Amino acid sequence: MKLLYALCFTLQLGWFCMAAGQQPTAAGTSDALSQMSPDPKQTFRVRDVEFFRGDIKIYLTEGVLSFLTPIEGKTVGAVWTTEGVEAGDSEIIVLPPQRNERASLAAFTKTPNLDEHFASALFLFTDETAQELTAAIQQRPVHIAADIAPQMTAAVHTVLQQIGADMRSQLVAGLLDSHSPEQGIFYAFIGGRTLGAFDVLYTPSEFEQVTIGRGGRLTPGGSVFELWTSFRSRGAAPYKPPDPAISDYRIKAEIGTDLNLSADAAFKWRATAANGRVIPLSIAEQIKIDSAQVDGRPAEVFQLSTGQSIPLDRAARFYLITEAPLAAGSVHEIGVRYQGSVIHRTEAGSYFVDDRNAWYPFVNPTLARFDLTFICPENLRLVSSGELISDDLRDGNRIVHRATRVPESLAGFNLGDYAVTVEDHGPYRVECYSNRASEPGIKGIAEEMNALLDFYTSRWIQLPIHSIAVSPIPASFGQGFPGLIYLSSVSYTRTEDRPASLRSPEFDRFFSDLLLPHEVAHQWWGNIVTTAEYRSAWITEALANYSALQYMETRHGQVETDSLLDGYRSDLLEDHGGKDVESYGPLEFGIRLMDSAGPSVWHSIVYEKGTWVMQMLRKRLGDDGFLKLELRLLHDFAGRPLTNEDFRKAAAEYVPAGQPDKTLSSFFDTWVYGTGIPRLEIKSNEVNVSGVDDDFTADVPLHCHSQGSADRVRWVRASSGVNSLELPAGMVCELPPPDEFLYQPAR
Repeated sequence: MKLLYALCFTLQLGWFCMAAGQQPTAAGTSDALSQMSPDPKQTFRVRDVEFFRGDIKIYLTEGVLSFLTPIEGKTVGAVWTTEGVEAGDSEIIVLPPQRNERASLAAFTKTPNLDEHFASALFLFTDETAQELTAAIQQRPVHIAADIAPQMTAAVHTVLQQIGADMRSQLVAGLLDSHSPEQGIFYAFIGGRTLGAFDVLYTPSEFEQVTIGRGGRLTPGGSVFELWTSFRSRGAAPYKPPDPAISDYRIKAEIGTDLNLSADAAFKWRATAANGRVIPLSIAEQIKIDSAQVDGRPAEVFQLSTGQSIPLDRAARFYLITEAPLAAGSVHEIGVRYQGSVIHRTEAGSYFVDDRNAWYPFVNPTLARFDLTFICPENLRLVSSGELISDDLRDGNRIVHRATRVPESLAGFNLGDYAVTVEDHGPYRVECYSNRASEPGIKGIAEEMNALLDFYTSRWIQLPIHSIAVSPIPASFGQGFPGLIYLSSVSYTRTEDRPASLRSPEFDRFFSDLLLPHEVAHQWWGNIVTTAEYRSAWITEALANYSALQYMETRHGQVETDSLLDGYRSDLLEDHGGKDVESYGPLEFGIRLMDSAGPSVWHSIVYEKGTWVMQMLRKRLGDDGFLKLELRLLHDFAGRPLTNEDFRKAAAEYVPAGQPDKTLSSFFDTWVYGTGIPRLEIKSNEVNVSGVDDDFTADVPLHCHSQGSADRVRWVRASSGVNSLELPAGMVCELPPPDEFLYQPAR
């Protein structure tokens, strides 16, 4: 996933010097970046200079601009100050194009549009900023201010040392790759007069080009970047996701008795015109890259510690630097040797894989076959994605070899002192692993796996894989990889044997009825159908969770599922820090909610509100229409990332005749891109909408009847406030049933 907003303010560098005559190294370039100083010969008194980057507008009204000393002949930085300048001023203006991004910005800055005057700024760039500013300065009489440059040197060095590892890495890569000038990045560290210091980043080649926020916010998990807003500029062309660059993955990993992982990864890499000498990759923060090769020749590894907390599905960047530029479209053999601690043993004696998503080098999107060989102590069992080729004991070690049958977007593994059952069930080979202490529960898990695979396969399509394994994780969650399911160890135990802290009707329903169906559904939603970026990731989580509800309905009836949906409604309306959980951000913010509001808010919005959106869609499209939508997604988006707009357009094709909002644009604006759960009341010929912002609008399906005619649904577009109804004489309308529409019950 793109990590635009993971800029932090701690730095650990270890660089080496470049020998004469060699190509520039990443380490040497990083060193040179930290040593840049204001150039007295390129320091100017500036008036009325302006420049734009996408929707970022910067006005240098009156002050001093000093270009920093070049690196390899390229000017990549400048510093600005108004100190000591009479009437000195400068301003940055950013108007986010989407309502939800304006709301996000306002939550941090108390204003929906950024209009900040600033006294100082550091600009770093790999685009044509230097040429643009120079040309603007030369349009007027040039006033050199060489004497001011030395006064700014100390402050510049201090700020350069504080630039986050991710930002520094991107700058280094941008100086060594072959991107076109218009695709270069622009970064500004702004010293605002009102907001204080904050960061502005423009990356034109990325999905979201503009990112604004502040680094260094401390949390219990470490330092994180406080993201204020992130969006694609108004005038930008539609984003085209890159094609997968990696194919044919081969990984040999050894897990020692100390649980340290040492591995060799080999894969093929298809270069783009922008790569040049740079191969960008990501891996878990605590893994160290020992060495790398490209086509059998050593490559430089540039890896900086971010020094920050990284959520589950993100990772830290690193770069391989080749001796010579890679030709566009050429395919190369990459080898990476690495090691790190990604597994720990719990007090209870089970094993937990900490970095399940990022234990090997990758770049998104990935769609590759995985050939995986693991070596671990012989007393442990290991299971991974892929079909089992061999599982042997040799010299005190267990050697497990698996390979995926089809290209996959990711691969995972799990290990422990397991009991194992294996059963061929229809087209699938079902493997069930359990910790020894919970071995009695393995039979029930195996039976449930068989029933779930039958239910989902008959409803949708047969999976393209043969082997599917379920294995325990000592946690209160699960996770679904292609062919491999992590299931909370709590789900293996009988309800009466679970800890008191995990005993309640809600917990019992989650661990016994929802978790395994949810994770099995991810074999379709998340592994066949994948999403394009973090804004659309809610779709596969919501579809997996809604599928679990549909399965639960077949076992326990609609009353149980209605009760669950009502619980979700209550969770979304629960007070959290003085406001409703749901109001912290729209569905499409996804993982951003984890940093801004915490894991409980993220979970409630993505999983529970997402499930409600699927419920409302099913009610709109009908059971048959919703099933056709699911089959359409599985057919059209197998191997092609799904966006929110793709999902909207696909769903719109099944909206029944006679309904409003045939494109579902209003539906998505309200429930995916917006926030608010309305309180609805109906009195005579009026629908009253309250408890939401003034600009809230939703299509409400009223249930209407009159004497001598059949009941029917009458759709009403209702906005915040009082909405008059024009009803035929004798018609009476009621609010939709609580299981049909997400609204607050009247007080």
